Amino acid sequence: MARRRVLQIIAPAMFGIVLLLVAGLGWQGARLLSARQEAAGSEGAQASLARTWWWSVAAAGAVAAAATAAASLVASRRIADPLKSLQTAVEAQVDGDSHAPTPVVDVEEISDLIDVFARLNERHGERIEGMLRINNEQEAVLAGMAEGVLAIDADRRVISLNRSAGNLLGVGPAEIMGRALHEIVRNPELLRFVDQLLSTKKPLEQDIVFRQADERVLQVRGTLLANTQGLGFGAVFVLNDVSRLRRLENMRRDFAANVSHELKTPITSIKGFIETVLDGATPEDTERFLRIVARQADRLDAIIDDLLSLSRIEKEAEASDIVLATTRLKEIAYGAAHDCLLRADERGIKFDIQCADDAQARVNALLLQQAVRNLLENAVKYSDSGGCVVLSVETLPDEVRIAVIDRGCGIAPEHHARLFERFYRVDKARSRKLGGTGLGLAIVKHIVLAHRGRVTVESALGKGSKFTIHLPTRPFSIGSDAKRKTA
Repeated sequence: MARRRVLQIIAPAMFGIVLLLVAGLGWQGARLLSARQEAAGSEGAQASLARTWWWSVAAAGAVAAAATAAASLVASRRIADPLKSLQTAVEAQVDGDSHAPTPVVDVEEISDLIDVFARLNERHGERIEGMLRINNEQEAVLAGMAEGVLAIDADRRVISLNRSAGNLLGVGPAEIMGRALHEIVRNPELLRFVDQLLSTKKPLEQDIVFRQADERVLQVRGTLLANTQGLGFGAVFVLNDVSRLRRLENMRRDFAANVSHELKTPITSIKGFIETVLDGATPEDTERFLRIVARQADRLDAIIDDLLSLSRIEKEAEASDIVLATTRLKEIAYGAAHDCLLRADERGIKFDIQCADDAQARVNALLLQQAVRNLLENAVKYSDSGGCVVLSVETLPDEVRIAVIDRGCGIAPEHHARLFERFYRVDKARSRKLGGTGLGLAIVKHIVLAHRGRVTVESALGKGSKFTIHLPTRPFSIGSDAKRKTA
């Protein structure tokens, strides 16, 4: 539609009106002048002519005013309608509709304004889309983080929380937005950490223990949030679950302390008896002392052998260097029982082996026999003299179960979770007296893990114990069936 200026419409009309007024006044003036000449001698006639003149001028002015008002009305309507359309479009923008249509008008003055508005609208829409895209990307990054991210404002109200933070704190992100932090987190240590950060205005880091269904250790890092002018308006916290790492660190410290103690005990005994012999013990005492030294040396050798065996099993499992082969489980069961037969006969303990002749599994025969032997040795140690130890092998569609059952003193439930830790003993004095190194069950655990299996315990004081090895029957690859020797 061709654009037209309002003045291009009004000006010709106004010019025509002026011409008509000038022509009308000129014609009327000519008539009055002619009439005046004819009535030059009469004063009444001249007065009448003057009145006629002024009435003509008044009539012409009224006509001009009416014409001007009509032209102004037309012009105002042509301007008001486009401005109304422009107002509607602006209100739609204010309401968030960046795709509202831009009005099209044929008045050039308004059309230029609308063109400017259209360009502004386009740039505004691009800016909003860019901000939305950045916000969506940030939300996707936060949602994909394993670490929890929590942000609060200066009033300690939650302004942002990703899914990981919700899981770590045990809350739903949608439920707590805008709520005060102390309403959703009942951990006093974390609340003190937040207060300290906001008061010192310096980045902080601290491990905080959360005691819920299970104990968790969260590493919390906090820093202040600031705007472009550098003014703080809240804080952001990054939460990282370090429970497993802290447990491993504690296990490492315990292992270092335990292995030092276990090695120092026989060394101290050996050193003491040798010094006594060197100081001039009698031949009878010397022989007795040397036998004690020999036993302590054997104990020291057993501890070192078990440590080396445990280290070798872990290394081979990590390197997938354990060789598997289809093996008859009955041979492994009887081989392990034969290794423990001498000590069992000394205590009058019999073995009851329950295993089908055709029971087979893909295992490392030497390692699995070592694990079963360790379980049988423990059963013999802690069974009453003259008792019976059951070794059963059961093949199921999804796993093979190898169970060692005794009727000994049993183990209290509070010890079950730590039985397979290195050097952990339920009764330390009795274990050392019976010659244990504290590593037997740890070796069992790592051999079973190397087979992608698990080991469980069922025990109660005075009712005996049942240790079960669960090995998966589904195929998996740790090493080839090539004929290689396990170092």
